[in-house]
Amino acid sequence: MSEFDHTPVRGVQFDLVDLPPEGLDLEGTLPAAEIGLEDEERVRYTAPVSYRIHLEPINGGNDLLVRGSVSTELESICDRCERPYGWKIDTNDVCHEFENAFGTTIDLSDGLREDILMAFPQHFLCKEECLGLCPRCGANWNDGPCDCPEDSPQDDPENPWAALDQLAPQK
Repeated sequence: MSEFDHTPVRGVQFDLVDLPPEGLDLEGTLPAAEIGLEDEERVRYTAPVSYRIHLEPINGGNDLLVRGSVSTELESICDRCERPYGWKIDTNDVCHEFENAFGTTIDLSDGLREDILMAFPQHFLCKEECLGLCPRCGANWNDGPCDCPEDSPQDDPENPWAALDQLAPQK
């Protein structure tokens, strides 16, 4: 009989006393803030972080291999149209190794937080084909065209980039 205590201490920390050779499967949920994921100006966590992990002794039982998945739901502001939209992170890429882990308390919080942050896109887009906002009037082009004239933005005297456009080679 294993004496492995798989009761979380706090967040995603576990006291490792003994682990069966075949390892152990664990799953749970916790608030995003408990692993250091705080709401920001353009990103908000709308669901708890869920994890499903397998703890496995390796290297003769001295080290621990953690593999599994982590997921959560978020709300972001689109970088093109400034509208909020919901999306989900669901990654099966969790893989962490802990050396000399037995007889200690291991903390998976940093690793799971990193796994979630690595799944963030470079740009938050409500949809790939988002049309964004009109640079003149600010109308959301996803709702339809605005009433601005169709002349080129470089013809706009208030366009700060107009001088740079003149530097580009003409076709």
